[in-house]
Amino acid sequence: MLGSNQWEASMLDNTLAMFRNNSQPISSDQGIMLIDGWLQALQGDPNMNQLTGQLTELRTALQDTSPDTVYIRQLMGSLADKAQAIAEDENAEGTWTGGLESLSKILRHYGDQAS
Repeated sequence: MLGSNQWEASMLDNTLAMFRNNSQPISSDQGIMLIDGWLQALQGDPNMNQLTGQLTELRTALQDTSPDTVYIRQLMGSLADKAQAIAEDENAEGTWTGGLESLSKILRHYGDQAS
């Protein structure tokens, strides 16, 4: 379950801080660095295979010389849905659940701007 290890919790805190403290939109390169961190934090957790698959797809889409903004929006929306679902899971507990809800909102917001 996401949030069950210190690396995941640290990545969540770092991701939220980056979005909250940055007055400019997050660049593709910054997004790729965040995704790389998440992929490392989630590595080896078989419960997160679908999530890591979508993160990898988003990473690839952001690296494209002509990014498909519709596809990027869809991926970010799907990741937002997954973050929200994990936060609302009946087994979810701890302070990280509120962070996941915030992350879900941020992903939706940035996904809406990717046009």
